Amino acid sequence: MRHIKRFSEPKILVQKKNEWTKKFIASGKKRPDNSKYGHQEIKAILFTMSHNKCYYCEGLLKGNRKEIDHFIEVSENKHLAFKWTNLFLSCDNCNDKIPNRNLSVNDVLNPCEDTDNEIEKHICFEGEQITFLTDKGNNTIKKFRLSTERLDYLRMKQLQIFTEKLITIQKLMIQDSRKMSEKESLKHFAKADGRYSLMFAKYLKKHNIK
Repeated sequence: MRHIKRFSEPKILVQKKNEWTKKFIASGKKRPDNSKYGHQEIKAILFTMSHNKCYYCEGLLKGNRKEIDHFIEVSENKHLAFKWTNLFLSCDNCNDKIPNRNLSVNDVLNPCEDTDNEIEKHICFEGEQITFLTDKGNNTIKKFRLSTERLDYLRMKQLQIFTEKLITIQKLMIQDSRKMSEKESLKHFAKADGRYSLMFAKYLKKHNIK
């Protein structure tokens, strides 16, 4: 999870959210029409905001199943069904929060509100395995199912690529003029558009690679 800067509200929501909300509440239905909150314009902006990644686990969504997630569940507040700041983009794994509905969003990290520094105070990694530093970090991992075997495997594969590159660089007789470019190639893994970038940001800090 990394901080995500929320873009301006899509025009379709500005124009339609009040109408959609009134109709949804009046309908008595438990769930809103996903063709509305999942409108292509909304999905495209959410997609760009996150560098094509899941807001929670940082897995790449390009070419994979993506879902619009309500950060605060519609069952808790129907008035938030089409509220822009309540719409996130998620992979199907992180959006499957039914087992952890009892965990309040007030007790977890919010990638659109919490800064990278704040997130790093609560979550860390041991190899590819995500772990927590605080109760809030623990609740976040549980809420969004960030410690599944599948995610461990995907993070491990990306970490292997990073480690192989690190070992190659260490073995090279790097001239002073090349040190900066080689270091930048490692720092690229921690950039916001990279998958599982928080893991690499923490790894680089641990090894004092600046």
